[in-house]
Amino acid sequence: MGRSLLEKLKDLERTAGAKRSHPEQPAADGAMAAVTPEPAKRQDPQPPAREAELAEAGFQPIQTQDGIVHVRETAFDLCTHYGGRPFADCFACDLGRLSRLAHVDLDVERLLFYDVEATGLGHGGGTVPFLHALGYFAEDEFRVAQYFVPDYPSEGAAVRLLAERFASGAPVLVTYNGKSYDWPLFVSRCVLYGVVPAEPAHLDLLHPARRLWKQVMGRVKLADIEAMLGVAREGDLPGREAPMRYFAYVEGAPLSTLEDVFAHNLRDVCTLARLTLELADALAEKRSWPHAAPHVGLATWFDAWREWESADAQFRQAVVQEDADWRARWLFSLFLKRRGRWEEAYDLWQELAEAYPDRPEPCVETAKYLEHHRRDLVRALAAAEAARARMQAGSREHAEIVRRIERIRRKLERESACQADMRRLL
Repeated sequence: MGRSLLEKLKDLERTAGAKRSHPEQPAADGAMAAVTPEPAKRQDPQPPAREAELAEAGFQPIQTQDGIVHVRETAFDLCTHYGGRPFADCFACDLGRLSRLAHVDLDVERLLFYDVEATGLGHGGGTVPFLHALGYFAEDEFRVAQYFVPDYPSEGAAVRLLAERFASGAPVLVTYNGKSYDWPLFVSRCVLYGVVPAEPAHLDLLHPARRLWKQVMGRVKLADIEAMLGVAREGDLPGREAPMRYFAYVEGAPLSTLEDVFAHNLRDVCTLARLTLELADALAEKRSWPHAAPHVGLATWFDAWREWESADAQFRQAVVQEDADWRARWLFSLFLKRRGRWEEAYDLWQELAEAYPDRPEPCVETAKYLEHHRRDLVRALAAAEAARARMQAGSREHAEIVRRIERIRRKLERESACQADMRRLL
């Protein structure tokens, strides 16, 4: 018979040791300190050995009407550096444009950074979120409260206590992929326990991060974002191992089995705060990159918000980068067109037509401009013919350009006839 999961983990601990070091722990000048909730008398205590382990790890029992919830709080002085920046910078950053993405006015002290560790990736009843982390700013500190579910019967009390927290003080939830995973999972647990969850404002940082950096980085998992921010996670626990560790703990493994999971979860929340700062600075135009894509991402936001001067500045930074591609230059040309800056747009279409001989779009726009604005029908016809040569016969675009060519030719014929009549009259 094969060894059980618990036996395998015990072997692992004997080999590697129950404790590991965790690089890139937020720290500065001894600023890190533990902040623990007021202990409460348990109604349904864990076995004494388990309770002692939890207390030693900093988890204190919080008595609620539904049972006991184990919570550990870790506090960081605002001078603590994480990813090369102190947490205090979050108070100095401009959240105005980030508020537009969240569709709510953001205040640093209302931000509630949320991350979950669970037994799976689904939202069904079989997926149990066993560790919830909430990060927030309070009393000149950045605090991370970790709500741990030491066994399945304890989950209901934790869910109800968390639901109360989400409903208190009009927080703005900040997550990474939380709209698709963390929050729907929590809501599903609320339904299971008959709890009506609040509907806090929610800023999912995955979407702006993807818009700015995916084209450059290829992947925008939180670990990839951390690498960009200078957050080192050497030796960090892979997320896929967290469920295995929890199952082993439930089967009887020591709490030290989950030490790396707790550390991973804590860092995730610290990263959310650091990423919020990075995005706020990017939207405030305090960042520049040697790549086109992030500037294009900003430009398209500013254009949609009718902040055209900023949009123009970002497009111009984009198109001068070495990796400026078709998309960057094409979107800039359309921006110029919408702003009525026809000559600039025309010059860019000419460049695009030469640089991308298989793309018909710049030839089409050139034909439109020459026909309707310069009234240069001869050159408009040439541009339209060039566009047709780059198109696939039978496509909708091909049919449209054929109609344009026919219309321009009719205009030229009428113009020629009119000129002939004028010559006869003279």
